[in-house]
Amino acid sequence: MSTLLPYVAPDAGTLDTFERDGYAIVRDAITPELRDRLLIAAERLLASDITQGRDQGGDGKDGFRGCLNLDRAFLPLLANVAVLPTVVQLLSSNIHLLSAHLIALPSGPPRTIRVPERHGWHRDMYGVTADLGFLHTPRMAIKAAHYLTPVTPNCGLTMFLPGSHRLTEEPVVPAGTIDPPAPSPPTSPAPTPSSSRTEPGIPEASTSPAIHASP
Repeated sequence: MSTLLPYVAPDAGTLDTFERDGYAIVRDAITPELRDRLLIAAERLLASDITQGRDQGGDGKDGFRGCLNLDRAFLPLLANVAVLPTVVQLLSSNIHLLSAHLIALPSGPPRTIRVPERHGWHRDMYGVTADLGFLHTPRMAIKAAHYLTPVTPNCGLTMFLPGSHRLTEEPVVPAGTIDPPAPSPPTSPAPTPSSSRTEPGIPEASTSPAIHASP
């Protein structure tokens, strides 16, 4: 038996921002109570010895790919009425889940493993972009990132290059640096829909993907 969700019309400003920048911030998309339940579930998984889908990195990152399969506490995010209508409006109702990724970064002084030779700015859907090129990569996927802990300037957020979903070639990262001009991190603990044509390091969004990287 299925349950019909209440319809929440997408905010026109959010849609416009997404079309302009390749990403958008949806504020107050999860309640404090849900956030607390999700944080407890996340901490439980991170403290476990589960290896299925474990995703660890040299920068101290820990997490799980496929976290929906590991704890039912994450299921409310799958059809979040504050986010799903926006995703449907930007893609279509003919959608399915590609992945659900829990990402945790360690506390401590700011640090990065990014270097000029591996600056980390990229678009997702790599194979599609490689085959079709930047100009012809369509909007195929949208990520929604839900932040469970306070967002601060050095907490390891994904950065976005506004408008990069409209680029026809890779952005220029000046020699000896790790960032193109004016990357923009999200500024509040809210889900950030983004497309596979924005170049950031974790989430993106756009008519074609935006470009992103993580500090």
